[in-house]
Amino acid sequence: MSRLGARGIFSRISLAVAVSLGLASAAHAANNLTEAGVSVSNTFELSYSVSGTAQPVITNDNVSPPVGAVVQGAPTVFTVDRKVDFIVTATNSTLTSAPNTNATLTFEVLNEGNDTSAYSFSIDDLDSGGTTFDATSLVVRYLVDANDNGLPDDGAYTTIAQTPIGTAAGSAFITGDVPKGVQVFVQVQGTIDASVSDTFTDDITLVAEARDPTAFLNEASTTPAAVTTATGGANVLTGSAQNVLADGTGVAAAEAAGDADGLFAATGIIRVESASLAASKTVTVVKEPDIADPFVALTDCATASAVAGAKAVPGSCVEYIIQVQNNGATATATNLVIDDILPAEVTFVAASLATTTTTGFADDTGVAGAGPVLSAPSTPADSDCDGTTNCVIQLSDAVLAAGEVGQIIIRAAVK
Repeated sequence: MSRLGARGIFSRISLAVAVSLGLASAAHAANNLTEAGVSVSNTFELSYSVSGTAQPVITNDNVSPPVGAVVQGAPTVFTVDRKVDFIVTATNSTLTSAPNTNATLTFEVLNEGNDTSAYSFSIDDLDSGGTTFDATSLVVRYLVDANDNGLPDDGAYTTIAQTPIGTAAGSAFITGDVPKGVQVFVQVQGTIDASVSDTFTDDITLVAEARDPTAFLNEASTTPAAVTTATGGANVLTGSAQNVLADGTGVAAAEAAGDADGLFAATGIIRVESASLAASKTVTVVKEPDIADPFVALTDCATASAVAGAKAVPGSCVEYIIQVQNNGATATATNLVIDDILPAEVTFVAASLATTTTTGFADDTGVAGAGPVLSAPSTPADSDCDGTTNCVIQLSDAVLAAGEVGQIIIRAAVK
């Protein structure tokens, strides 16, 4: 397992993005901060009288002073400095997924500063202990909210190339220019191996680092794609905007320096929830026909009570039970479909659902209509089984929650 340090961060997998955005016209109603690089000028006027006689106005406005005014000094001027501020949020902070699948954690990176910025990304997997695992084949993808509507509906995600955080990177390894108030949607995808046990977790940390864009709002960028660093020394009132790192504390292990380091991190958790199903099918002889007329099938096969010692002679009633048990700890098995084709040596009589637990099979809300649905032959011709396409009993539109047992009970007569 790797550990991240400030600036010298080398994750097990470090990644960054490249994209040309064209976001200048996006509306940023949620971020009304004064833009970095704006020159703020201010003047005053002093009016007074002596013995009732008005005296000339005193002002520091040396550009357009009132007529007859006495100009003393010049307007006060300062440049609004650059607040480099952003936040990373794990939007599905705990994701449940089954083994032998690909899981996708989602994050959002929001530019909360007062100037355009760019970002690079790294991920780190810091799990340790007996109930954790590491997802494999980790990949990071991004999508910029170009229309600034808070939804990832601006096209397809782009896979991010890899580069270590804190090192020099070309423009092909970072995001393009992200205006203030705009967010970047990020996905971290990983594969859960089939052998991972139920309830195991994988904590994955996404680290974003502020990078200089190709152009700031009100001045050129001299080092596009470079790590954005704080401007040292005393404040310079005028001229170019100075950088002030204002990002907060993300995940401490990923941001060793804590606040205001140009790094922000958030952690998402993949939790394994597996539906562990066990299924079986049994057959018993319920009742045999009367000895007086052994060739006449029973008329009460659908409802007959079991008779001890009944033999499977022609005309006997047999009962099949298909039982499914979910031995998983938390996960529900969904989209359940069970097909049973009765053999040609029997005639279908009846089918029903049963359970020995609370609910057994339940409706799959992801399928239209009410379930669970048990389909069976409905005409005498279909009930005369031939071992192929007729006499099919099917369960569909069903789920089986953890700890539940569901049963399909089928009655048939031996030919």
